[in-house]
Amino acid sequence: MSMTQGTASERFGAELRRLRVHAGFSQQKIQEETLISQSKVSDLELGKARPKRDEAEALDALLTKDGSLIVIWDNLFRSYEPPEWYRKLPLLEQRAIEIQEYQPLLVPGLVQTEDYARASITASNRRLPLDVVEGKVRERLDRQSILSRPDAPYLSIVLDESALRRRLGDPATMEGQIERLREVASNSRSEVLVVPADTRQHPGLDGGFKLLRTPEGKVLLYQETRAGGGVVPEAEPIEDHVSLMAELRGAALPAEQSSDLLAKIQGEWK
Repeated sequence: MSMTQGTASERFGAELRRLRVHAGFSQQKIQEETLISQSKVSDLELGKARPKRDEAEALDALLTKDGSLIVIWDNLFRSYEPPEWYRKLPLLEQRAIEIQEYQPLLVPGLVQTEDYARASITASNRRLPLDVVEGKVRERLDRQSILSRPDAPYLSIVLDESALRRRLGDPATMEGQIERLREVASNSRSEVLVVPADTRQHPGLDGGFKLLRTPEGKVLLYQETRAGGGVVPEAEPIEDHVSLMAELRGAALPAEQSSDLLAKIQGEWK
């Protein structure tokens, strides 16, 4: 039987609180001993946050020393761990000096807001428990940290206009997401280009993809499907998609006109 929404985090939180009280520790003391913030400890105990495994290990070492809290974590959350192919994606993005991504249906995960990420994950599988959804949201948002690094990769996003008009969540979610895209577009190390909805002979109907350039100059092609995703090793598809990206950039509006269209659509969502 699948676990009901929120149950896993609530069960872990209840056990954490029981162990903390039994040990005579305050939440502040937990912070001092484990470096897990007091606010995070509070959220964990209330079932508002899903604990990471290293947090469970640190809490177990402090409160039980017998591995019981780790066993509880494994039983509750092990099945919610992201698949291996997805865990490799952040590593590829962290090494990349340039990332080009085309998406026809959704805003790319690297620039999604929290609300939009949650809405898109829920829309793709409405049967997911809340804990799984929140775990996926955090994984997606964690990936975005590369964009705030001093040596952030150059980011080029090409979007189909339909992705901006496809409602996910409420209108405020869409308005906030487009505001985020405008912020990205205003950064000197990134761009957001939009392929108009009335484009004829659209070159990007086969789906989204990502090109990542490594410090060594190698270009990697990453494609994702509902069943999984991964790097395409063959040279020919990589060359084809490099050419396809150039076609898509040519089909998209120039940066200034794309920015104007973003502003127009954002206003329509208000």
